[in-house]
Amino acid sequence: MSGLAGIYHLDGKPADPALLQRMIHRLAHRGPDASDYWIKGSVGIGHVMLHTTSESLDERQPWTDETGTLCLAYDGRIDNRKDLALSLNAAGFHLRNDTDAELMLRAYQHWGESCPEHLIGDFALVIWDVRRQQLFCARDILGLKPLYYCHQGTTFCWASELPSLFEHHATSRSPNEAMIAEFLSGTVVTNTETLYEGISRLEPAHSLVVRRGRCETRRYWTIDPRRRIEYANDDDYAQHFYELFSKAVQCRLRSHKPIGLELSGGLDSSSVVSLLQAVSRTNPQDRDRFQTFSLIFPGLPCDEHAFINDVTAQGSFPSHLIGPQAPVLTSFLDDVLRYQDLPDHPNGAMHTPLRALARRQGCRVLLTGTGGDEWLTGSFFHYTDLVRGLKIPSLLRRLHADRPLYNESSSPGLFSLPLVQFGLLPLLPQSCRNLGKWLLGRSTIPEWISPELWHRTQMQERIRQASFAPPYSSYTQQDLFSSTVHGLGIHGTELDERAASFLGVESRHPLNDQRIIEFALALPEEQRWGNKPKFILRKAMGNRLPISVRERVIKADFSCIFAQALLAESTEAIFQSLSVASMGWVDGGKVWNAYRTMARSYSRGDETYGFHVAPLWMVFGVELWYRTLFQKHRLPPDLPTRQEVAPSYSV
Repeated sequence: MSGLAGIYHLDGKPADPALLQRMIHRLAHRGPDASDYWIKGSVGIGHVMLHTTSESLDERQPWTDETGTLCLAYDGRIDNRKDLALSLNAAGFHLRNDTDAELMLRAYQHWGESCPEHLIGDFALVIWDVRRQQLFCARDILGLKPLYYCHQGTTFCWASELPSLFEHHATSRSPNEAMIAEFLSGTVVTNTETLYEGISRLEPAHSLVVRRGRCETRRYWTIDPRRRIEYANDDDYAQHFYELFSKAVQCRLRSHKPIGLELSGGLDSSSVVSLLQAVSRTNPQDRDRFQTFSLIFPGLPCDEHAFINDVTAQGSFPSHLIGPQAPVLTSFLDDVLRYQDLPDHPNGAMHTPLRALARRQGCRVLLTGTGGDEWLTGSFFHYTDLVRGLKIPSLLRRLHADRPLYNESSSPGLFSLPLVQFGLLPLLPQSCRNLGKWLLGRSTIPEWISPELWHRTQMQERIRQASFAPPYSSYTQQDLFSSTVHGLGIHGTELDERAASFLGVESRHPLNDQRIIEFALALPEEQRWGNKPKFILRKAMGNRLPISVRERVIKADFSCIFAQALLAESTEAIFQSLSVASMGWVDGGKVWNAYRTMARSYSRGDETYGFHVAPLWMVFGVELWYRTLFQKHRLPPDLPTRQEVAPSYSV
C-alpha cells in the first residue's frame, strides 16, 4: 500500500520541490515506511510506502528504468506476477529484481498504453514517459486503489487523497452541485467527479494520458458478453470455481507480517477462512501466519457470533472478537476534516476497532469476503429472462424458492411484487414505465430533493448517460455487470480503502479477483441461484464450511448501526437545522418528517425504519461536509466526547 502525489506543468514550467513535498506530507499516514520524490523539469512524482509484501522491502519509488526516461510510482499489488514475468522474459525484457514496480515498469515498456490490460491486481499507477513527453495513469478494474486529479490551465496535479491536491493554490474548492445532487438523492451514478468543481477521479478500469494538447481517458477492460462457461454437471462448475478461488486467495498471501482474516460469519468471509484452515492442516507452518478478527453485536439482530464460533472451531488460528463501538459525531467530523470529503458510513466506521486491533497484532494485510455478494448471489432480473423465454414453471419455482430473500409471505403468483418489479417491468419500454409512474403519481425525483436542483444539475440526463453496459442478451448478466460500474458501490469501496489506509492496513479481497469476476459473469444463472443463493460457492466449499454457515440464507442487516448513529442527540440537532436546506438543495421539512418517521419506527421495533436510514445518512453526510468546510457556524456547540475503542476478546 502506498500514497501517490505529483505535478506536471504542461507549459514547461519547472516543478516546485517544496510543493511536491507538501503534497507528499499530506499522505504520510499511507506510507510510514518510506518517502521520496523524483523531479525532472516540469514533472514531479512523489511516493510514500507501506511495506506489505516481502518484495516491497526492496522497492524504492519513484522507480526509473536504466536510462531515466521512464519513471513510475504506483499504489497497489500485482496478483498475476508469475504469468506477467514469463511474458516479459519471453519478450526479451530483463527484470532487475522481482518487485511489483519492476514488473509494472517493464509491462509499460512492452505494451505501452495497453499495459493495464495485462495486469491483474489492485493498483493506481502513474508513469512519466520522457520520450513521448506524456504522463500515463491507470486504475484497477474496480477502483480498489484511488487516484484523484485536477487539471487547471497548464497544470495537472494528482494524488491518492484530496487534501494533497489542495496544497496547490490553483485547486478549486468550489462545491460541485451536480455531485451534491447525486449524493443527496442517493442516486450516485458518476465515477469521475467529486464534490469539488474541477477535481476528478480516474474512473475504475480506465487509463489516462496527459500531454500538451491531449488529456483523454480510455476504458481498457470490460466483460465479454459473448463468453459462456458450460459444463456437463454441477461438480465440474464447482471444481473450476474452487481452483480460481484458491488461486485468488493464495496470490493475496504475500506478506512479510502476520495476515489478518476478517471473519463476519457470512458465507463469503467464512469461505476464505475455511479454505485457509483446510490448507493449514497439511501445512502446519501456516498456522502461525493467520489470525481472525470478528465484530460481534451482542443483543442486536445483526450479531453473527454463533456462525463465527462455528468457523473458528474448525481450525487453530488465533481469533479475536471485537465488541461494538457506538458511533459518535466527533468521529464523522474527524473524517470530514481529515479527508475534506464525506464521512465514512456507520457500517464502515464500525470496522475501525477491528483494523486497529489487527495492526496492533502485527498485521498489515487483512483478507476479506468482499465481492461474493456482487458476483455470486445472482440477480432478481433472472425473472425477466425466464418471462421472456416463457419458462413459466421455472419462474414459479424460482419465486417460491426466493420467498425468504424478499420476505414474501403470500403465495407467489403472476402479480406478486418481485415478479412485477424484476420480471415484467424491465420488458416494457422506458416510455411506458415513465407513463405508468405519471399515472400513479410517482415522481422520478426523490421527494426530499429540490426539483430546481434536480433539473439544474440535469440529474435525469446524468442517470441516462451512466447506463453503460455491453450488449448483453441476458438481463441478469447486464445487471451483474452494473456492479463493476455502480457509483454508490465504488463510493463505498473508496471509503473502505481510505479508512483502512489511515490505520496502516491493506484490505485484500480474493472474491474481487478479475479472474473470478470474468468466470462468474459467464456462468449459467442456475450456478448462482441453484437451491440457495451463491450455489456454486456452497457447492465448491462443501464440507470445508460448517453446516450452519453453508445452509444459512439470510444475511445480517446493519441498518440498526445507521439508526443508532442518526438518532444520537447531537445528530438530531443537525437535522433540525439543515444547511443543505438553506442552500435550497433539499426540503428541510420533508427530511425532518422522514427523520421522525424513522425514529418512531425504530423505537417501536418496526423494521420499516430501514427504508429511511440510507437516504437520511446521505443527507447527513453532505450536511456535515458542507457545514464543516463552507460555513462559519459549523456544528452544535456541545459535541459528545470521543468514546474509547471497545475492548477486544481473544479466543
